[in-house]
Amino acid sequence: RDSWAALKAMETGPRRAVLDQALTGMFGVSLDTSTDTNDEGRVTLGGETIVTLKKPTNAFLAEHQLGFLRTYADLRGDRLSEIVMQTGDIQSFFALVGYMAPDATKWTLALNQAIYRLCTMIEQPLKHAFDVARPIAMTAKVQPIIQTPGHGSWPSGHATESFASATLLTRLFYNRAFDPVQQIADGNELYRHAERIAMNRTVAGVHFPTDSMAGAVLGVTLAEALVRLLDGETEVKARTFHGDAYAGDFTLKALTDALAGNTI
Repeated sequence: RDSWAALKAMETGPRRAVLDQALTGMFGVSLDTSTDTNDEGRVTLGGETIVTLKKPTNAFLAEHQLGFLRTYADLRGDRLSEIVMQTGDIQSFFALVGYMAPDATKWTLALNQAIYRLCTMIEQPLKHAFDVARPIAMTAKVQPIIQTPGHGSWPSGHATESFASATLLTRLFYNRAFDPVQQIADGNELYRHAERIAMNRTVAGVHFPTDSMAGAVLGVTLAEALVRLLDGETEVKARTFHGDAYAGDFTLKALTDALAGNTI
């Protein structure tokens, strides 16, 4: 039998291992040093850079981003139940937009969960390499409403994963041309959910808006590249996010500008 028939016949655990090996063999992280913190990190596809992230300094965050935490904190009463659920489950929120069930949409779920695992394999080495401080490290006044994760703040993993998932599911759920930047600008339902998931991390007090911007750029570009390859295309987008100069909030409009190359 062919490779696809063999994959479909595999149990869940081994099938995940095969998918993960295939994806992690395509994508990688490129850094300038393994012995000190990095100012820049790159994500590669087949050895070619598709995402370049330039990190902010902790001093820059304290001056330009810390104030957002106070504003976002006013939403805590309304968002607490979402925030708690999203600490371990973001996929369910996308199921509000399109049908997702273990038996009926088995392969949608398999690919979507593979995207989450790929994001983790990319985002965690970047977090380690950048070693950007969390809000709670800058002032005791933040007082997050959930436990602050035990790894670096930039880029946001929740933003990376939610925007990667929204990008993949945009291709699967909508009968229209696949154009993530335009669909983010239009604010389709999946991207609005991804925006809220990312923003909730700032509401909770564990992320800065720039963390979400970096994660969203990373997640969209990563998933867009994978979708285009699976669709048989030979060219993918390459993008840079200048976190070292981005002082603004996180919105879909700001993200549209970043993806289109109009960010600082």
